[in-house]
Parts: sequence; structure tokens; C-alpha cells
Amino acid sequence: MRGVVSLAAALALPLAFENGKPFPGRDLILFLTFVVILVTLVVQGLSLPLLIRWLGVKDDGSAEKEELEARLKANQAALTRLNEIANSRQLNPDTVNRLRHEYEDRIDQLEVSEPAGNHTYRGLFSSDYDWLAHETLATERRMIIQLRNEQVINDEVLRRIQRDIDLAEARLRQSPG
Repeated sequence: MRGVVSLAAALALPLAFENGKPFPGRDLILFLTFVVILVTLVVQGLSLPLLIRWLGVKDDGSAEKEELEARLKANQAALTRLNEIANSRQLNPDTVNRLRHEYEDRIDQLEVSEPAGNHTYRGLFSSDYDWLAHETLATERRMIIQLRNEQVINDEVLRRIQRDIDLAEARLRQSPG
């Protein structure tokens, strides 16, 4: 949007007056408008990172700390709600316990997680876990494609399972910070 108004104003200048004489300096006005727009975009765009470094502006990590705290509180609230629901309704205990363990594990991981020195979080899980999870998901993906190719499952089933695998991979790629 930078320079749009200036460019529109410059282009709105008439080519000629009503008497047929050309508008004086129209070409120069258009040229200078383009130059000013170009300089403000290029020079400011290229000099801004240098200016930030020169001024010593640094990220204090507060956004990452806020995110960690928000994730922790959200998981704690979800666990509390899960316990309330489990106490008030007749639910399958295995289902409740599985979900409870997932939330407890996330909370444990978030409580020990802290920003590293470069303001990036250590992963909530180890690199071995991440690698192993990616490998197993890739194996799942290869198997369902093989099953579809062998016509054991149809394309609709393949897409539904692939969607679940995609979501699991997205959760792995998502890292705080």
C-alpha cells in the first residue's frame, strides 16, 4: 500500500490542458513519484535490520514465556474439566484414564520446559521421541498407500487416515516459540 496514494495522485494529473497544451512537468512528477516509492521501499526495507542491530534491540523472550504459561494453564484447566466430567457422568474408565494421562504428561512436560538461551524452547519431547514419531507416522503412511494400491482400502478411507496422520505430523512440527 506504500505509495499508492502518491502514485494515484501523480497518475491523476491530466496529460494535457483543455487547450491542448501538455501538462508541464507531468513526466518528471511521475518519475519522481516512482523514485520516492522505490527508495522508501528498498532503502527502508534493507536498512531496517541494520538499524535494529545497531540500536541493540533484542527479544526478551516474554512472548515465549507467556505462551508456555498459557499452554500450562490451558492444559491444567482441561484436566480439571475432564475430572469434573468423569465424576459427574458414567464414562468408560479406560477412555477417561487415557485422556487424563495425556494431559498429565503434557502438564509435566510444560512444567519442566523453559526457554533456551536463544529464546527457543527445548522441545516438549526428546529428539529421539520426535524422530521415532516421524518414522512411525511415515511407516503408517506408506502402509495405507500400499493398502490402497492393493485395493484393500478405497481412496476415501485413504484420505481419512492420511488426514489423521497429517494432523499428528503437524502436532509434532508445532513447537512452542
